[in-house]
Amino acid sequence: MTFAFLFASAHIATASVKDTDFNGTGIIHVLQTADEKMTDPNNKVGCLSMTGRLIKPTNAAADCGVYTKSAVYPYAVSTSTGNCTFTDTTQAANTDSHYGEQDYAWYCGNPDYNADIYDNLYTLNGFEQIYLCFRDVDCFYDAKKVPTVGENLDLWPFRWGSQQMGITPGHVELQLLWEPRPTA
Repeated sequence: MTFAFLFASAHIATASVKDTDFNGTGIIHVLQTADEKMTDPNNKVGCLSMTGRLIKPTNAAADCGVYTKSAVYPYAVSTSTGNCTFTDTTQAANTDSHYGEQDYAWYCGNPDYNADIYDNLYTLNGFEQIYLCFRDVDCFYDAKKVPTVGENLDLWPFRWGSQQMGITPGHVELQLLWEPRPTA
């Protein structure tokens, strides 16, 4: 009973986002965090570039990549440089991570890549902001550090398990925040 009350209370208090709010075009901001309910969307540490790299922009409007969320299956996320994926084996693997060592960095630079449903990003009903998740409610991401101006860093899905309960040692835990762009 207590669980049901807490769940219902949390849902009512935070039900501003619907899964359909992640659509159209926008930029993807990156926040350093460990809990989506505690994350301040104003505390951005960077954004994703046009090729999917984690960067610290000097001007978000000019430096951050412009992403498009497809409204048709497989609901791919893309930029003008190609569809985005965590499965491109030409990208860096997260070899520091016990469970993510076979994950590849997010990449959007191959115009010939055909996205599939497993490349889909999405948001969840009830979030306070449009935080982006991947696969089975994986709403956190992993990078070696917070970027400084001029750096292009790899971004991987966050993986954990009994042998690595938290973020990869020496890495930072991140969230992705969608900022929609007005349509003309």
